[in-house]
Amino acid sequence: MNIKRRKLLVILAITFLVISAAVLGVSYYILSQLTFVSDPMLYEGRQSEIAKMISDELFKRTDIEKISYPSRDGLRLSAYLVKRKNAKANLLLCHGYRNTKEFMYAYIEMFPQCNIIMFDFRAHGESDGEIITIGCHEYKDVLASAEYMKNEVRGDDGHVLPLVVLGISMGGASAVKAASVERRFCDALIIDSSFSNLNKMIRRGFSLKVGLPMFPFLYVTKAMLEYFASCSIDTMDNQKAAEAIIIPVLFIHSCNDSFIKPSHSMRLYEHTHAPHTKLWIGPQCRHGWLHSGYSESYKHKVEKFLKKIGIPL
Repeated sequence: MNIKRRKLLVILAITFLVISAAVLGVSYYILSQLTFVSDPMLYEGRQSEIAKMISDELFKRTDIEKISYPSRDGLRLSAYLVKRKNAKANLLLCHGYRNTKEFMYAYIEMFPQCNIIMFDFRAHGESDGEIITIGCHEYKDVLASAEYMKNEVRGDDGHVLPLVVLGISMGGASAVKAASVERRFCDALIIDSSFSNLNKMIRRGFSLKVGLPMFPFLYVTKAMLEYFASCSIDTMDNQKAAEAIIIPVLFIHSCNDSFIKPSHSMRLYEHTHAPHTKLWIGPQCRHGWLHSGYSESYKHKVEKFLKKIGIPL
């Protein structure tokens, strides 16, 4: 081998190593921004600061307490319990991606006939965990929260109350998977603005938020997520999971959701064969905010659905 050819091979090898290192570094940075624990800046300040202000207001109430319990794999979950006299049902609230339990506060007054638990998913708020898996492991948090509520939160005379699980976006996707794993873990599901397939959602989120070519960055970032979180993105095919659901479901979605299109809820509805399952495509609204922007319609749709399946509030 002549000297020129040897130099060329060395240059190519160094170039390959530099490019590989750059791709790995950029992909790790993308992963850290999308899935590692963080305290994002919102319009009014840091999320933790706003959550603290909401929490201070909530704890002026006399019917709320802070609780914690382990998830199915041992991570400690932080939650608030609102306990009502003469409650007719238990309501478990599952927040969305990069959100916290405090931002579910509007449901407290919307459903005054319910005991309510709102909890922080792993790697959110005050719960344990370092990495968000967008439902791949979060379904374990839903199952643990439901189990805690069924065992610890009962009616005034000690009887078991019907349990309704309401999840927004990632919270809804996690609840759908939970219902496919343990098919009677609750009595009814309300799935608001959820996605039907995580692979497709990651591709869309990547194109909207990152702005880099999908090849190679998306594929390397996805592989890193699966490695660090010990999960498979392919297991979050909620369209398939919906086929295993046997409890009634109310799917909710805004007609012009620009982040997760309403077609996701439509596909989930089409693949869910449980009795009394319904779909409500609501008015124009930002992603996951129908309960705030159209609270009366939202409350009416939920109560009508629950009454139909024998859980009158």
